[in-house]
Formats: sequence, C-alpha cells, structure tokens
Amino acid sequence: MIEVAWKKDLARRFGEAAQSYETQSEVQQKSAKALADRIAASVLNKKTLRILEIGCGTGYLTRELLKLYPDAQWWVTDISADMLAKCQSSLSDEIINPECRSSFSSTEFTPTLDLSKVNFHAMDGEAVDLDGPFDLICSNMAFQWFHDLEGTLAKLSGLLSANGTLAFSTLSYGTFGLWHRCQKELGIERLAPEFPDAAFYHRCLNGLDIETSQQKFVQCHKDGLDFLGTLREIGAHSSRVGRSRLSVGQLRSLLKKYENYFTGNHIEADYDVLFVLCNRDYQR
Repeated sequence: MIEVAWKKDLARRFGEAAQSYETQSEVQQKSAKALADRIAASVLNKKTLRILEIGCGTGYLTRELLKLYPDAQWWVTDISADMLAKCQSSLSDEIINPECRSSFSSTEFTPTLDLSKVNFHAMDGEAVDLDGPFDLICSNMAFQWFHDLEGTLAKLSGLLSANGTLAFSTLSYGTFGLWHRCQKELGIERLAPEFPDAAFYHRCLNGLDIETSQQKFVQCHKDGLDFLGTLREIGAHSSRVGRSRLSVGQLRSLLKKYENYFTGNHIEADYDVLFVLCNRDYQR
C-alpha cells in the first residue's frame, strides 16, 4: 500500500510540473535527442512499426522519433494524465502551428505528421495493460522511478516482437555525486535512491544482445536553491518511501556545503545518463 501511495504521489508531482517542465528539463531534452540518435542507428524504418513509449513526459523523445518513424503505429504513455495531455497538445500545436514550437523542439520537426496513428494512454510503465508485440519499446529518463526495475525489464522484453528492440535512457550511478557526497559528510541519510550501473542491466537482460553507453550532462544553477527548484519544477524533488524530510537546519547546512565547492557565479549538477539498447532474439 505504501508503494501504491508513492506512485500516486509521483503521478501527482509530475502532473503539477507538466506546464513548467520544458523550461527546466534541459538534461531530459538532450538525453532524448541522444537516445533517438542511437535508436535511429539500430531500428530501421523498413515497415510499419508498432512502438510503445513509456513515460513520454511532455514529448521530447516522441517528437524526435515521430520524425524517424512517421508511419509507425504508436502507443504513447505516461503515469501522469496531465503530462500525457501536455504531450498530446504540444504535438498538435507543433503540427498545426509550427511557429508555436517549444524552444526545445528540433527545427527539423515535420508539421505534416498524422497523429491519427498515435494512441495516448495514461499508464504506469510497471503495469503495462497493452497487448504486444511491439517492434520498439522506448523510454527517456523514466526507468529510474521504477520500484521493481528488474521485474519490469523482464515484462517489457517479453512484449517485444521477433527482433524487437528495447531502448531507454535512465539515470545511472554517479548522478548528483557531489550532492550525495555532501549528505554523507554531514551524516545525512541519502535522500534519493542509488541508481544502478551498466552491469545491473547486463545481468537483468542476460542472454539478449545488449549495448550500453554512458554520457555525462552538466546543468548549471545560480545556487543550491535554484538546483532544488529545478528538481521541483520537473517533479523530481521528493525522496522515496521511508526517507524522512530534512529539517530547515539540515537543508541550510547541506546547501552551504554544496555551494562551497564552487567558486564562480554558478553551481553545477551532474547527471550520469545510461543508454541501453537490446534486442529480444539476437544473442551473441
């Protein structure tokens, strides 16, 4: 029941962040483009594909892949109905009025795509209620929120068609490294889960043809409060179940310690993003 409550809170937080998400989610936008480039090199547009996207957010990855696979049959999903609605409206606005594109949208986006082939569906990515098989299951920066990541990977890979591809980006070990180091030095319990490294995914997807690559993204902030504000604006500010909130004094000490590591007029937050592509049937 606690985990169910946490999932509901997660959906609520992302829903509240839907309108401001694209003004703050610089890393998510960059990782979507990087993931789309990797998918383009692996998944050929040889036939009408069935594509399932998990955790679409406001549509960063959706926009990139619609350019690559305009004839595909799509199921675009998110745990937050508000995020899903924002994604749908953004795509519609860009197609009808390309001058209204988000500042993060690619200039190559084609305003003649047929959204009648895109099904928008509110759904928890850990509880897929759609029937496969899918030729491509993809996700940008959502898997780090999963409670049973190993079990979900098994379920998703089981929904792939013959030679289907599972492709995703996710936060990896090392993300917010300095932030967590400051917590440890102050004796503060780690506020966020420790994200898995590439070896975890190789173990979980053992027997599949799997390729992993890692890329570090750095986002600058004017101070520690601005960093926390960005997490809040993208819905990523709450800790997981069982972690108590910081006192005001603890938060002040943590922010001061973090800021003291930087000497310029800004601070930095590091994101270690892992890209995973695997094929269901091809084995090494």
